[in-house]
Amino acid sequence: MDDAVGVVLAKLHELGVTELAMLTGDKRASANIIASEVGIDEVHAELFPEDKVAAVKAATGAGKTVTMMVGDGVNDAPVLAVADIGVAMTDGTSTAASESAQVVIMNDDIASVPRAIAIARRTKKVMLQAVLVGLGLAIIGMVAAAFNLIPVVVGAFMQEAIDVVSILWALTALLDRE
Repeated sequence: MDDAVGVVLAKLHELGVTELAMLTGDKRASANIIASEVGIDEVHAELFPEDKVAAVKAATGAGKTVTMMVGDGVNDAPVLAVADIGVAMTDGTSTAASESAQVVIMNDDIASVPRAIAIARRTKKVMLQAVLVGLGLAIIGMVAAAFNLIPVVVGAFMQEAIDVVSILWALTALLDRE
């Protein structure tokens, strides 16, 4: 388990996550042992849910930090709701956590967190490409129509073709490229 978590944390660092902190209600001695085994430097232990919320608000309040909280239970629900990105890890039984989070990982596997980040980044990239290509082609078509370089009917068909191309391009986000 510790090796698996270490691999997950290494993947998070590869994705550009610079700071990792553990916020836990566990005893400090246990939290420090686990954190040192997996490579987490910052540990906040023996926290109540409201303490976790305060810690995330303090990190987010700095303005430069985007916070992502990964939690798995009812005690994590408030902090999942406050974090910029709340990720609930559940097997389907923790509805409070999953209803409070923006992302729900249903296989209860921490290794899915870096994959979810990679998928989100790829989806954003493809979406922006589809929108920008669609807008660029539409502007070219409008300019051509404005100067009577193409008939109105051709312009209308071109716009439909542009819409189809944009939609098909956006659908490439569904392809698994890992």
